[in-house]
Amino acid sequence: MVRLIPVLLLLMLPLTAQESPVDQPRPWPREFKSKAVRFEVTKDRRTGTQIVSTRHFRIISEPMLGHAQFARFAKVVESVPELIRGHPMPLWAPRGEGPIDIILCRNEESFVEAGGRAGAVGWWDGRRARALIRADYFLAPPRPENARLQPRPDQDLLVHELVHMSMAGLLERIPPWFLEGVAEYFAVCHQGAGWYLFRDLESLIRDHLRWAVSRNKVADTYHLVPVGKILSLDHPGWIETAQNQFEGNAYRPYATALLLAHYHFHGGVARRVQVATHLKNIRELSPLSPIPAFPTEKAAEIESRLVKYWSARGLKLAFGD
Repeated sequence: MVRLIPVLLLLMLPLTAQESPVDQPRPWPREFKSKAVRFEVTKDRRTGTQIVSTRHFRIISEPMLGHAQFARFAKVVESVPELIRGHPMPLWAPRGEGPIDIILCRNEESFVEAGGRAGAVGWWDGRRARALIRADYFLAPPRPENARLQPRPDQDLLVHELVHMSMAGLLERIPPWFLEGVAEYFAVCHQGAGWYLFRDLESLIRDHLRWAVSRNKVADTYHLVPVGKILSLDHPGWIETAQNQFEGNAYRPYATALLLAHYHFHGGVARRVQVATHLKNIRELSPLSPIPAFPTEKAAEIESRLVKYWSARGLKLAFGD
């Protein structure tokens, strides 16, 4: 999406890293639409759950849902491996073979019993290679106060968790901010029914964050978790940070991670090549090899660029606890 451009223009784009004419990556997609999906619905007589089987997944639904709903959900879930496998960034690294279970848990109690973390609404269970979704939230997510339409299922929650599935083989070799930021990146790009938009992405991110971190807005500025803190977190630290956020908004660290994913994907060819090269290299490491640091920049420099870049696009940011 970002091309080689004159030096004078580079000075006007704070997110752009120095670009190299070598090792040009494949073009970034402008949009992606999932193909038609075949699926089969059966019922488990023992448990009473409905089971939807697709090429890559089994959706196991505790609440009773209609055929039309399953048709939409099947198209969404199958869009993720189709998109990630063919994406120019080498993210596709699933573990194991065979269909992946997606369990639509009736409520939080059922969600926690299945292995999800209390307070979460979605969970990728890496040990069992399955996704857990709280159906009570998924089917009727909270909406902005001025929303006129009836709540619709949060299909983006499915996208987020299944991006984790797609990257499961890299989980222990990448920092949590990248894992979560990339999952949110594709969730924000998702426009419904397996359709993803990558053009006008800044508007999509801006509008999403205006709603997602509205509780953390002071005057006209949105307050996010500092970049330095997010970059330093390990996976247990990420969970703890999300659970202990100001005003109880667990999304704050995800907001910073989303901006970081955009920064590394759309900050120029050189930065994109660095990330792609790193992802390719860590795949080839032996289990005992030390993991090289993720190729990024100083936190203070990133924060300064993010504030300037997003302010020019209608989103005033401040980073601090």
